[in-house]
Amino acid sequence: MTRDEADAALLFNMRRLSLEMGMLTGLTVGFGTSNHYDSFYVGLKREVKKTPGGFEPARREITGNTVYDLASLTKLFTLVSVLQLIERGKLAFEDSLGQVDRRFQSLDRCTVLDCLSYRAKLRTPERIDAQPDAKSARRMVFLCEVVGDDGGKRYSDINALVLKYLVETVSGRGFYAYLAENVLKPLGMRETWVRVPQERVNDLMDYNYEHRVLDGQYQVCDRALPGLPHDPKARVLGDGGRELSGHAGLFSTQGDLCRFAQGLLSGALLKPDTVLSIGVNRTGYLTCAGDYRQFLGLLCFSKSPVARLSELPSFMGLRSFALAGYTGNHLAIDPELGIFDLILGNRCHNRVSRVMPAEGAQKLGLAPDGSGLVRWPDGRMVKSSYQYIYQKDAMLHTPVRDCLLARGWLREEVQ
Repeated sequence: MTRDEADAALLFNMRRLSLEMGMLTGLTVGFGTSNHYDSFYVGLKREVKKTPGGFEPARREITGNTVYDLASLTKLFTLVSVLQLIERGKLAFEDSLGQVDRRFQSLDRCTVLDCLSYRAKLRTPERIDAQPDAKSARRMVFLCEVVGDDGGKRYSDINALVLKYLVETVSGRGFYAYLAENVLKPLGMRETWVRVPQERVNDLMDYNYEHRVLDGQYQVCDRALPGLPHDPKARVLGDGGRELSGHAGLFSTQGDLCRFAQGLLSGALLKPDTVLSIGVNRTGYLTCAGDYRQFLGLLCFSKSPVARLSELPSFMGLRSFALAGYTGNHLAIDPELGIFDLILGNRCHNRVSRVMPAEGAQKLGLAPDGSGLVRWPDGRMVKSSYQYIYQKDAMLHTPVRDCLLARGWLREEVQ
């Protein structure tokens, strides 16, 4: 396949996902190596706005400078910060969280590695996003404790939330200030913020007006105002953009995210051996019931034997690692192959993103792949992004592999 053919196939699928199936308002895909990257974008960063008279069209197209809510991709920045402090001898995997930061009184027997690897399952006494203000929300984080393994999923926001405060305690800097000095500035990432500058507000993806159908209740979420994180925990902990959480809250552009991936691949942020250790599976195994427990590395997903349960593209190896963000983002890195695969999308704005119970999707008239239109109680026909995450492998990751091959950035023999 030639480069032009591979690029055309990727763009075809991107347009199909966003413009035809309507699963995303807009989509950017980037890929590359430690020295080179390329990217494509299609669609809109905003479709509608809400007025006293209801929803009205308000189209804004994606550009190369569009700013995305990274959601859980923020965890990768938390991970890098912790590993940098370990490499510099200021923190150790064996250190007790409660001893490093006495605010975590219930975590004296939980080590940094326990938290990073999800061996420790952490829980707060009350929901963070139900707290009335940032001070109350922080109190919930400091009161978190290790709970027993109930056999459920291991992945959680709480581990990264806790580690953010460790970075601040050990470094003596606010979390975003630490990132600015140790990650963003060294890589030339000038378009990554916790508080988006006023002059860039019009470049923001709009994640507001997410639609949900939960137990027959039709809901429209309208608190994700431009410049505020879509994640409700990050919103309350962020205190109006004054603080950056460890699990979500960063905003960035495709160019800066590609630079970040290249920084990990090139050794500019961490030693190569450290990067190779990130994706090593630390939690997953085949259970007695015949299913697989989640495969997780350090604050990220590692390669799972079951493709549907894996966040890693099939063409990446056992040392690869990935994270996906709720808003539609995804970053996968393979340090052995020296490649990365980046997706920045918007599955929340003016979309039906969640349906519970799952059987309700068919009753709403959605296709088996989750696409389609849902008639809202006010008569509007709302597009669906339900099950979008299961479309990424065939429609995005596979053509990205072909683009990498066509450019000579991935060797044919590794397939």
